[in-house]
Order: sequence, then C-alpha cells, then structure tokens
Amino acid sequence: MEDTVARTATPQGSAVNRTVAGIGMVLLSAFFFAASGPFAKAMYAEDWSPGAVVLLRLSGCAAVLLIPTLVSLRGRWREVARGWRTVVSYGVVSMAGVQLLYFLAVEHLAVSVALLLEMTAPLLIVFWLWATTRIRPATVTFIGMAVSLLGLLLVLDPGGGAISPIGVVFALGAAVCLASYFLVSAKVEVEVPPVALTGLGMIVGTLVLVAVLLSGIIPADFSAAPVMLGGSPYHWTVPILVIVGMTAGAYVCGILGLRMVGATVGSFVNLTEVPFSVIVAWLVVAELPTVIQMYGGIGIVAGVIFIKWGEVRQEKRIQRRAVLLSDPATGPLTIVETEGLDEAEWSERA
Repeated sequence: MEDTVARTATPQGSAVNRTVAGIGMVLLSAFFFAASGPFAKAMYAEDWSPGAVVLLRLSGCAAVLLIPTLVSLRGRWREVARGWRTVVSYGVVSMAGVQLLYFLAVEHLAVSVALLLEMTAPLLIVFWLWATTRIRPATVTFIGMAVSLLGLLLVLDPGGGAISPIGVVFALGAAVCLASYFLVSAKVEVEVPPVALTGLGMIVGTLVLVAVLLSGIIPADFSAAPVMLGGSPYHWTVPILVIVGMTAGAYVCGILGLRMVGATVGSFVNLTEVPFSVIVAWLVVAELPTVIQMYGGIGIVAGVIFIKWGEVRQEKRIQRRAVLLSDPATGPLTIVETEGLDEAEWSERA
C-alpha cells in the first residue's frame, strides 16, 4: 500500500517541482530583463546610441554563449537544420526585434513607461490564439483586456503632453516581438536545446543588427566617457558587462522556465518585470513614473491577471466540453462539441 502511494505521489511531486523551478527561472529572467533598461538609459546620457548598445549587447551575449551553444549541439546539428526557420525567426524577432525596439523606446520614454507598454504582449497573445485556434476567449478575458487598455491609456497620460509618440510606437513594436518570444520559447516541440536556441538566436540577431547599422537606418554612436550609475562614475565597460551578463541570463532562464510552465503562466509571472524595472531605474538613473502612470501600470497588470484567469478557465471548459481533432490532410485543429451527442452522432462526427 505504501509503495502504491509513493508511486502515485512521485509524478505529482515531480510536476510541482517542475512548476516551482519554472516559475523561479521566469522570475530570474524578469529581473535580468528589467535591470538592462536602466543601465542602457544611463549610457544614453553619455552619447551612446541605442543601436550601439544593442549591438554590444547581442554580440557580447553571442560570445558568452558560444561555447555552451557548441557543447549543447554536439551530435544535434541535424535538429538545427530541421528547425532553421525557427532559429532564424527567433533571432530576428525575439532577439534583434525585442531588444532594438525596446532600447529605442527607452531613449524617448521613461524606462518603466516603455516597459509597461511592452507588457501589453499578453493581449496580443490572446488575439493571436483566438485567430489561430478559432476558440473565443472567456468573458473574464475580455474584461481583462478592457482593464488593460484603460491602464494603457493612463500610462500614455494624454493630458500630460510629455509622452513621445515615436517612443510609444517603438514600445508597442517591442510588445509584438515579445509576444512572439513567449510563443516560440514555450514550444516544447522545438528540438533545438534552449541554450543553443539562445546562442544561435544571438548570432542571427547580431548579423541582422550589423546590416541595419551599416544601412544607416539608425546611428551607431559609441563613447569612452565614464557612465554615471547611481550618482557615481564608472568605466563604460561596467554597464556593458552588466547588460551582456544579465541579457544572456535572462534569455537562458526565460526559455528554460517557459518550457516548464508554458506561455500563459510564463507571461503572467513575467509581469514582475514591471516593479523590478521601477526599482532598478530609481536606483540607477533616479527615474520614476508619474502618479497617473503608476495607476495605469496597476491597470495593465490587473488586466493581464484577468486575462490569465480567463485563459485558465477557458482551458478547463474546453477540456470538459470539447475534443481536439488534428488531421494532417485537413490542416488546422477543429473543435468538436461532445456534450449532448449520442453514440451515433459522435461516430458520425468523429
């Protein structure tokens, strides 16, 4: 009897441990991501351009992860060849896209405001899943979307007159790329190891950014002047090393965590990046959002909580009332309601 209980409890305990570990990884990733923006903002004050900072960030991370990437790919290069489209799109969108657009937004907006706009990514995920699965979101999800949009309006603070429209465009563009990051990172069927996916993505992102900088679309301005961090001057290599180290850690921890908990829970836990960013920005560059923007931030976070709650309820409802059928010949998944069907009707539909 004891052996039976032990065998039954072991899978449950393993699942709990996996979830806890995944949440811990996503939390660590959120902190690392949050800390990068304020350090970049401090470098802008010393005549660095966003393009230059992101280039060093991507290339530095690619160098840091090169050996771990090669080690993790021993005997697995065929998997990279099969999934090259995922690797390339991940590097272009989730690496170069997210980082460049967010750092461009930080140049025009307060760090916390840029991040709050980027945190609208879960709304985009809801729309994407609705369009691709044809499953209508739960009512509470729509409530969350409305609350988040109201919070977004407060963050933009239209009455304040100090918001930068181009900064808003960059931040929302980063939100689109971030939504792609969550969806791709959570795909457990991706055969490329997490560290390798990050390392290869960094290399692809670096090459893309070099091409963008050489084209002259955005400037690449560097400076050897000391950078002020928390009121004290530091050599310019200090913030670069911090940014590179935290970025590499953020992506590796993020992918590992998302594969453990999924895109829904992961994007919810990732909301802790907002308070992390406010604290680090206050310590590093003495920057805080306005009161109304803080209320807007609370609205966005609250709205996303409702969205996640709605997604959980929706998943449970679908498990109770629907069967997912996938036919390679017909393509997309279709939903077949099973409630109220007799055996003959079920056989006919199946």
